[in-house]
Order: sequence, then C-alpha cells, then structure tokens
Amino acid sequence: MSTTQNLPLIAGQRAGKPIRCITKLEPVFQRLQQAARRNHYWATIAVKELNALTTGVLGKNNVYVRPGKSRTKNSNELYYVFLPGLKATVVRWPDDQFCITELNLDDNYFRATEWSDDATRMGLYRAREDRDRNAWNVELVPNGKIHKQPGRLIAVADARYKQASDAAADAVPRAVELLGVGAAHVSANGADLHFTPGQKALGGLVCYNPLAVDKARKSAVLLAKAMADARDIEDVTWIADSGGSAVLTQAMQILADKGITLEKHGVYLYKPRTSPARALRLAHQLKLRLNQRFADTGYSVHGALSQYSVAGLRLKNNKDPYNKGYHAKAWLNGAQKVAAPAGILAAAIGGQAGMAMAAIATAITGAGVLQDLAKGATERFGYKFRR
Repeated sequence: MSTTQNLPLIAGQRAGKPIRCITKLEPVFQRLQQAARRNHYWATIAVKELNALTTGVLGKNNVYVRPGKSRTKNSNELYYVFLPGLKATVVRWPDDQFCITELNLDDNYFRATEWSDDATRMGLYRAREDRDRNAWNVELVPNGKIHKQPGRLIAVADARYKQASDAAADAVPRAVELLGVGAAHVSANGADLHFTPGQKALGGLVCYNPLAVDKARKSAVLLAKAMADARDIEDVTWIADSGGSAVLTQAMQILADKGITLEKHGVYLYKPRTSPARALRLAHQLKLRLNQRFADTGYSVHGALSQYSVAGLRLKNNKDPYNKGYHAKAWLNGAQKVAAPAGILAAAIGGQAGMAMAAIATAITGAGVLQDLAKGATERFGYKFRR
C-alpha cells in the first residue's frame, strides 16, 4: 500500500481527491463502468457515488465509520460506502487520497435490474390492485422513476417482506386510507411502491435513530434518486409505513446534503419505527408540504415524545400548518394517543406536578387548557384522578 502511485486511478484525474483501487479490483470497476454506459441502473448510481468521493466523505449519508473499526492497522482512516447491491470499503491515506480495498457485490448484481417474476428485487414498483384475486400486482420499474402523474402516491414499505406484492398489499391500502386518497383514483391509476426486501422490520427502540440503521442505507440511495427525479411532478406524496421511516428519512438526508428541495411534494409517516423528529427537521429543510398531522405514532410513547420534541420547531415555521390549536386538540382528543404519555399525564393531574402541566399547557395554547386536559384524561382513562 505504500506505493500508492502505482495503483489504478479510477477517479479524480483532473480535479478533487484522487480515488484509487487495489489492482485486483480494477476489472470489477471497469465492468461497473461498462454496465453504467449501458444504463444499468444500479451500476450508474454506483459509479456516480464512488466518483463523488473526489469531494471527500463529509455530508454523504451512504458513507459511515464502523464503531471500533475506524482505522486500519497502519492507522489510516477506514470508511464503508453502502450502495444498491454493493458495499465498498475505502481507506483514506495520509496524502488525502482514497483507495477502494473491497467491493462486495450482491449475487447476480449485473442482472439485478432486469425484469423478474418473483418481485424480490430492491427498488421501485408499479402497484395495482387485482380485485378478482384480492391481491396486488406489482411490476419492477427498471429506471427507478415514479409514474409521471400529478397526485401520485408512493408507499415506502418496511423491510419485513420477501416479495414486493406482499409489501404492496399491506402498505398501499393503509396509505390510501390514512391520507384520504380517492380509492377510485388509486384503483384506476395504481400507486408506486418502494420495496426493501428483508426478513425483519427496520428501526425499533434499539435503533431509533433513522440515520444509524445500516440495513436501510442501500435502499435509501435508490429512494433518494427516485425522489430527486420526481421533483417537478405536482402533488406527489411519500408515505413511510412502519420501518420504512428509516429508508425515507435517510433518503431525505441524502437530498438535503445535495441541496435538493421538494416544494411540490408531501410526506407522512405511519407508525414509524424511527424518530419522526429527525424526519420532521429534514422535511422543513427540503421544503416539503406537511399536514397538521405529520405522523401517526400509534401507541408508541417514544414516537409521541419525539413528535412533541419538535412541536416548537413546527410552531415557529410559518409555512408549517401546525398551530397551537391543533397541538392542544391532539392532546385533548387523543389523536396522538400517547402524545400526552400516561406517566406524565397522571403525574400532572395527580398532585404537585400540576404546576409542571400548567406550564406545558400554557406553552401549548394558554393556561385555560389545563382544566380541559384533566377532564379529557378522565374520560379517556375511565376514572377520576385524585388531587
């Protein structure tokens, strides 16, 4: 490795940081380039992102440092680059050059964007309901672009499905019901589905930070590309279903890092398994359209607290329809279910912590809400709290 100048130079010949690879990987990279020239979708993304290392690794969501393995035995910085169907190991030398030392490609990588009748490929699918069979038919979209139609709905599914048809059967109808999208519209035109194959759901309490979910990184790169390509289509809605929130949030981070905005699009999270607060901040940065109800966190206390943590941020954003009246309503009628978590609520109504609740209530929409909050809590929990 000391004779760095003798290794193949694959990028940065004219500008930026030189990118090299070890000799045995040169044929693999050349094949990637050839596939990219033939418009192979995954290879095109791979070559572009690997070439982008000429600008460094900062601000790239698909590049990360593995805890405990951040340096080689020679103390050189060590990075991992996640791309659709591919993982690269990259070493940064003291002279600020990068060298790709490993390229791990999925089986049948160069056939990965061809049509497949088993619907197990990662990527974008057209989804249409088959009422006669009570099922959803899906078809892989080789170029990864959503249908160019105003009002298009795209469901970002969790990774616990082996086939895209199963993911569509769960995620798309839920998205239609939650957002109030006309059933006739989806029946006639279908919807799009972003599919991440897997056996387990993404995120969860152990990994609630969406930007730390490694299994979502490859899929997020594909989704970010689809979102960027669709930015001129009117009234597109992206809805993440369950652990799909990790994929969508990472894709949003990639777009934010690139300075891309989506003023014509909207976003929504259904029972996200990762922090909605992270997604909310990125939604503001991307100038996405938001409803008052940005996420349905179900009965998740972590989700409710995450949403509440950015309530102030939403109230201060004059382009966000969220307001004090809606925030108070969400607490009072249980629309966020546990947006007032039981522990906080009981403490607030049950004694000295009433002063704390009064302060929160005042922050929401005035001191008068406290009495209504106590009344609403009594109705919801079915008994009276002692003072």
